[in-house]
Amino acid sequence: MKMKDNIIGGKNTLGSARIFSKFAFLIFIGISSSVFGRLQKIDTLKLSRQHYEELFLKQNLLLLAETYKINQAEAMVLQAKLWPNPSLTVEEINLWSTNKQLSYLDEPLPQVFGKVAQNTQFAVQLEQQIITAGKRKKLMAIESVGVKVAEQEFEELLRNLKYEFRNTLTELQYLQLYTEVFFKQRDLIQNLLNAYKRQLENDHISKGDYMRLQTLQLELSKEINELSKAKNETEKELKVLLSITGPVSLYVQEDDFTPNLPKLQNLDVLNLQQELFTYRPDLKLAELENEHFKSLLTYEKSQAIPDINLNSSYDRGGGIWPSFFGFGLSIDLPVFNRNQGAISYAQFGIENTNILSNDMRLRAQAEFDQHFKDFQTALMFYESIHSDFETDLDEIFESYTRNFVSRNISLLQYLDFQEAYLENKRIILESKKEIHLQLEKLQYTIGKEI
Repeated sequence: MKMKDNIIGGKNTLGSARIFSKFAFLIFIGISSSVFGRLQKIDTLKLSRQHYEELFLKQNLLLLAETYKINQAEAMVLQAKLWPNPSLTVEEINLWSTNKQLSYLDEPLPQVFGKVAQNTQFAVQLEQQIITAGKRKKLMAIESVGVKVAEQEFEELLRNLKYEFRNTLTELQYLQLYTEVFFKQRDLIQNLLNAYKRQLENDHISKGDYMRLQTLQLELSKEINELSKAKNETEKELKVLLSITGPVSLYVQEDDFTPNLPKLQNLDVLNLQQELFTYRPDLKLAELENEHFKSLLTYEKSQAIPDINLNSSYDRGGGIWPSFFGFGLSIDLPVFNRNQGAISYAQFGIENTNILSNDMRLRAQAEFDQHFKDFQTALMFYESIHSDFETDLDEIFESYTRNFVSRNISLLQYLDFQEAYLENKRIILESKKEIHLQLEKLQYTIGKEI
């Protein structure tokens, strides 16, 4: 299984599911003990996006469980290699014999072992089924496809979980940064209120202006409360994906929230289109389903050829000879059942999966076209925001605050600009968030890291 190449963020996924499944439990126990030990000592876990993702790949329980499905599929290949067991039958045993019965014997039946089974009739038969037409290899081929399916299902799960995890991480990072903006504003208003309270006591300002600032502080606190609840909900989802329990808070370092524009501006749409049908696990699963029915058709055709049962038997005292050894064989005659239904089922399965596979490819192409356009739209909007705009916005707001304290501008002017400041801060953060979301959607559509 090509985990490193086929999955978004491949270098931190798993080298192969087989190796992972053998050591995953030990890794999980070791990593979990280490991380949980640290979490008991700290209130907040502060990591970068990359380190959170490494933790996710090592600790997610669904990924750990999915690897065992690959082991199950490999076990079925092993089972298909095995020959049927021989069958041993012991029958026609007379547990006792009367004098009248013994009188019919020309001579008594001797013991078998020591004094055991004297004058006792029994029959023993040993039978072995011989599988014909290469059915065993054909069944192994079917089960081998099952291994590939299990591997691709693992990658599909990993693809879906990564998409969910990264978007949740982006949402948490956005909420943290946006909440910090409101915290700074609330602290600023609190300082203004402290200064205005003294001026109010000295009748230098009106009580209406003071109440307006108090109202603004209450509005900011309410917004912080709503953002905190949303952040808590997002943290809950992230903890489940990280398999983290306890009251610890999660904090995503903001260094990597700003998009890397030079890298994103150089994406080649033609190369991405060529990779579309190479890496997506769901498309590979559709192809594997078709391969499964082709292998199944070959197997079902071989089922029309009957197997042979070879047997050898020993009969003691049951015929004209006191001891009789015989050999034989049995074979089903394919008169009524030539496996016609199962063969037709496999043939229809091939046709069905061909159509569904083509439909999935068309849908994947359409998804790519849409998501690439959405990504370009988000990128162009972010590029339209001047690189120094946020810095200039902060500086101007500080200037407005100084002028308001010096009474060079009115309270109404200050509040109008503050509202515009908060709105522009939200737009800037949302534009960065949208870049992350659209990039993840594009990577999810292609099935690999861009």
